[in-house]
Amino acid sequence: MAEINVALEVFGVVLSLILLGSLLLNGDRSSRSVRMFLWMLFLNLLCLGADAAAWYANGTDCRSLNWGGNLLQYLCAYGLLLLYSIYLLDDLPGQRRWRFCRRGVEGLCLLGIVLTLFSQFSNLFYEITTGNLYVRGEWFWLSHAVGLLVLAVDGWVVFHARAVSGRERVLQLLYVIVPALALVLDLLWEEITVLGLGSTVTLLLVFANVQLQRDRRLKEQDKELAEKRIAIMISQIQPHFLYNILGSIEWLCETNPKKAQEATDELARFLRGNMGSLNSTSTIPARRELEHIRSYLNLEKIRFGEKLKVRYEIENSDFFLPALSLQPLVENAVRHGVTKREEGGTIVVGMRETWHEYVVTIQDDGVGFDPRERKQDGRDHVGIDNVRSRLEAQCGGILRIMSEKGKGTLAEVRIPKGGRSKGEEDSRADLSSRR
Repeated sequence: MAEINVALEVFGVVLSLILLGSLLLNGDRSSRSVRMFLWMLFLNLLCLGADAAAWYANGTDCRSLNWGGNLLQYLCAYGLLLLYSIYLLDDLPGQRRWRFCRRGVEGLCLLGIVLTLFSQFSNLFYEITTGNLYVRGEWFWLSHAVGLLVLAVDGWVVFHARAVSGRERVLQLLYVIVPALALVLDLLWEEITVLGLGSTVTLLLVFANVQLQRDRRLKEQDKELAEKRIAIMISQIQPHFLYNILGSIEWLCETNPKKAQEATDELARFLRGNMGSLNSTSTIPARRELEHIRSYLNLEKIRFGEKLKVRYEIENSDFFLPALSLQPLVENAVRHGVTKREEGGTIVVGMRETWHEYVVTIQDDGVGFDPRERKQDGRDHVGIDNVRSRLEAQCGGILRIMSEKGKGTLAEVRIPKGGRSKGEEDSRADLSSRR
């Protein structure tokens, strides 16, 4: 039986080393919970190694190895149980509520350590006989009863932690049930030790939770970085958009003050109704973006008159896209398309739905351009790249621009159907509340 027990402990050592190596190579050790878990792994390795050495020396001439192995195994087991309980209690919300429970756990583990040291003289838990054989003492059950009391306190706290979700509660109850079951089996089954294997399996569960928390933190950081990047993009679009409109009003102030007044009123109405969307870093309903386009084109028509014609071909606008994602495309169609022609031209704004995506088209019959030529006008053309990046980041959309000199330009946005972002769900809830 000694060979079986040594093999079980060595198996536990191998698993613990794999966990330790994985955490040291890939884990973030800045977190307190991760550092505590590393200490738990270290104590578990000592506990398993000491027990394996004790079983190997049992019944041989290595009395000191048998005595030292058993002593170290008991002490490390209580130390591991203490760290494990602190880790579990610290992971629960409202730590102050469980402060008295933590003090009780610390007291029980300290009691176990003191009784273990006392057993070296009184054979309370165990004794090493003259034949160098490990024999359980009359009060051996007390050593496991202390551990079961600690786990009972842990289980009571987990069960009464109100803010813990159902899945987390089940996982944390497993933290208690698995080592408790190992303690009971070890108490009833003297020939084979399962306590070390039980502690290792429990640490495997903790490792899974550590990795889940790490992945959750990384996702939250990625989401925060994405939102900041989108906010920066929005800040680039806003002044560009307002600068162009104010430029139109400035021109009208010199040429047609009455129309400049009309344009100012239109801009005020536009800003009052749509400032929320201008500041939005989430997706908005396509119909709201269409309102932005209509207001902008109304302003430009005040300036250009019959030189600018607009036609809307809207089949379906019941979808979501990033705020101000179509605005720069319409501006380009006006400023670099139809108004560059002496006779002007027409802009056609279309929205339609296919079986797998939504398609938005902004087409003009303006002067067009050669997409292979890079503009060398000294200006910072951030609009198109900005729109393309936000479409991809916020809704998985793509932007394609096709143009030919003398014939016009077509900007096509394709947004796949499927999962919606949180911003879209919030927008839908907002629309429902307004209805």
